Amino acid sequence: MVDESSIKGTLKLIRDVVYKNLTNEYLPFPMDKALATKWAYEAGVPKGGRVILYTSYMYQMAPVFKSFEKLLPTVGSLARIGFLASLGSRLVKPSDAEVKRASTVLKNIYAITRASRPGVGYLYEEEPYSGALLYELGFIDEFKEYGKRLEEFFKIRGVEEIITADPHTTFSLANYKRLIGFSIPFKNYLELPPIGVTGKGRFVIHDSCIYSRFLNMYDLIRQLTKDAGLEIVDDEKVTGRGIGFCCGGPLGPLNSKISDEMAKARANSLKSVNPEALVFCPLCYENLSPYIPVKDFAEVISP
Repeated sequence: MVDESSIKGTLKLIRDVVYKNLTNEYLPFPMDKALATKWAYEAGVPKGGRVILYTSYMYQMAPVFKSFEKLLPTVGSLARIGFLASLGSRLVKPSDAEVKRASTVLKNIYAITRASRPGVGYLYEEEPYSGALLYELGFIDEFKEYGKRLEEFFKIRGVEEIITADPHTTFSLANYKRLIGFSIPFKNYLELPPIGVTGKGRFVIHDSCIYSRFLNMYDLIRQLTKDAGLEIVDDEKVTGRGIGFCCGGPLGPLNSKISDEMAKARANSLKSVNPEALVFCPLCYENLSPYIPVKDFAEVISP
């Protein structure tokens, strides 16, 4: 049985922690920005500019999100915002392997973006989080207020076009456009011309709920993977449009047990189609990878 009062308490805690951190730092949780931006220094990405690649730290923070899920029940309702933030800054850090993997993904996404947007830049340590967590947990008023700040943030820095790297960030900007009239043009990197993109491997696709259900990218993703030379195995009963179900990731902060059960169920359904899965979302990767071999699209291609 789900404890409604416990969920309400957890929601309030998350809202207080996340919104305070977003207001002060443009980040939902404390994190090491030097680690998060290391990939861009290594790749020699120009700083700032008219067109930017916007990672929203999603690939860098995905393992951190999972760690915070484990911290929340431990700290519980006794936690104070400052204490939780301090605890997180000391204990919630990605491993060297996780940092290396995120760097590989982001360098490839950058290379794909640069092919059609020469000179694309990155905001490095200034980069703000998209606010996706606020929307996904139902804090709509806070989401709208943060969106107004975010738009102003980009405009002050001369940003005229945004290229996003993941579904949650893309959906956030789409919702800001719908709710507050966010006016800066944006596009997901998967929507750019796939200049020179090649890859290899045989996969079953786990569709991001956001890409397939809300951003109408189901067909685009399949065409992109096939054009890149990947072998895709589909089963209408498992991966059909509107049939595939969530990895459980968004539920993690509220109930990690149910989130894990969903991930196991989804992994089992995918394994019935093919032994290895392909994802396009950092949170899908984190939730499914304990239960099925999984790769991100940007890991298996060469721009």
